[in-house]
Formats: sequence, C-alpha cells, structure tokens
Amino acid sequence: MIGWHARAHHPFLVGPWTSEMGFEVLYWVPYLTHLIHHHRIEPERLIILTRGGAAAWYPPGGQRIELYDYVPAQDLRLLALDAQQTRLSVKQFTMTPFERRLVALVAARIGVRHYGLLHPSRMYRQLDPWWPTQKMGLATMMKQLRIAPLPPLTPPLGLALPERFVVMRWYQRATWPLRPELVDWTHALARTLATTIPVVILVAPPYADDHIDFPVPEGAGITVVPAEPWRDNFAVQTAIVQRAAGFVGTWGGLAQLAVRCQIPTLALFDKWHGCSYQHRIMTEWLALQQGTPCVIGRPMDLEQIRTMLPAGVLPPDPPKGSSS
Repeated sequence: MIGWHARAHHPFLVGPWTSEMGFEVLYWVPYLTHLIHHHRIEPERLIILTRGGAAAWYPPGGQRIELYDYVPAQDLRLLALDAQQTRLSVKQFTMTPFERRLVALVAARIGVRHYGLLHPSRMYRQLDPWWPTQKMGLATMMKQLRIAPLPPLTPPLGLALPERFVVMRWYQRATWPLRPELVDWTHALARTLATTIPVVILVAPPYADDHIDFPVPEGAGITVVPAEPWRDNFAVQTAIVQRAAGFVGTWGGLAQLAVRCQIPTLALFDKWHGCSYQHRIMTEWLALQQGTPCVIGRPMDLEQIRTMLPAGVLPPDPPKGSSS
C-alpha cells in the first residue's frame, strides 16, 4: 500500500508515536527516513504525529501535529502504563483502537481524506529480530535505516545558558535505580565537574517522560533547567544538548539522543538489567561512525580507569595521524 499511495501522491500520516524517546530517535526516525527515500516520497507529503516537540527530529518539510494538542500528556502517560500492564510492553507492535480514532480525528481536523499511514508497528515488526532474539545482525538491520544529522534547534528565548557547559540528566530506570548511594554519587560528580566547567542539569516535566528524575544537587557552577515549556520538552532538551560540550547522565534515551547530536557522551549504568544490549551496540557503532566520543559504563569502571594513572598524570596527546 505504501507504493500505491506514493504513486498517487497522497500525503502520509506518520505515527502516532507515543512510546519511548530512545526508540524514536535511534530507530524510528532513521527507519522512516530510509522508507521515504526508498519509495521516493517527498518529505513535504509527511504529516508527523508525535509529542513533546519531538517532530523536530524528523526530516524537514511536511506538517507537524503535536499530539499534546489532542491528548493531554497525563492521558498519554496513562495509556502507556496500561500498555505496560496489559501487553507487558509500551512498544507499538500493533495499532490500537485508540490510535485509529486519533489518526481519524487528526485527518478530519486538517481536512485530509485520502492518505497513506506509516505506523510504528511496521518498524517494530521488521526490526524485531534485532532486539530480543538477536537473530538479525547489525549490518542487516542498518540496511533498513538511513541516519541523517538532526536539524539544529534553538533554545527558548530567555533561557540563559553558559557559553560552554556540560549537560547532565539523571533519572531512574532498570539499569540505574533510585538508590541513595547513586544519588549521592551523581551529586558528587556534578559538583566535581562544576569546579572546572559549568554544569547544566535537565529536569523533565511530570507526565512527559517514562522515568523519575533524581534529586538535583546545589552548588556553585550548577544550573538546573526544567524542560519547559512542557509541551515542547523534547525539543527543548535537544536544543540544550546540541549546545553542550558534552553529555553525562543515565544510560538511556537522552544519552542516545546526545550521540545522535554528535555530542561527546558519558552514559552510566549500575547493573545491566531490563535493557537490550543491542541498543548499546547500535549507539556505540553510531558514535564510532560519526567520530563522536562515547563511553558507556559503570561508576566502578570510571574509578578503576582513574586509579590506573597516578594523581596529576594525564595521558599524552594523540599520536599524529590518529582519527579525530
């Protein structure tokens, strides 16, 4: 049906995307980019349905539909929780009755009668062998993606950012539980970094994320920035990450976004649990292809590397001719 709609020059409704941001920025957007290139669909014919300003990650052109204008953020969050409990996953392997009604409502509102539909279930079914079963290799999976640089975004007017800074985001997930000792460690790391470079800590608004933020530290050189306005929270976070000298934080979707933005990234986990190792392979492969520094590890790994060098000793400059 994609080919038929493409030849008929119909517009395409893309989405609605309602699940994890990591999957959206790392897989869905590159998958869609490959799909429209393969079928020669002009980006101007795309009508993107996503939330929180994430439409800024998609190929330029076409129309953007902000789902929060149709469904309150807390309601989308409740739908995700219901999917987690009933289907044991928030991944959109099938199109739900709610999504069908939502697509029909959007089409009626914008006056589109004939259109093709590019739903995330297409990607999930096609790439499913890559994630849980690992029956699909990286080379095969990458043939179905087309990774293009994300468009540069501008932070909101009035948001004062340091000229040069490191951005942090710490939140609870299976690999990084909300434990007092991890909270203390993130605070100590932020304060230590802030003695040499300003630190900007991102805080997500309620209902707009799948995770709970860690408490944020106070101290000289530390600025806490809520991702506001909440309606555009993903776009705001992206704009700030793109301005940063580096990203440090929880391993997960925002770390993957930082790599997609070609920002040096340090992503931390405590124990590898409840997360597909394939995401790490994909992220590290992408960082290598881009020449983006990326370290994914545990706090103890950093400590062991630090103790290998005596205090005050720094590694020499890279040898001449090394890749930048």
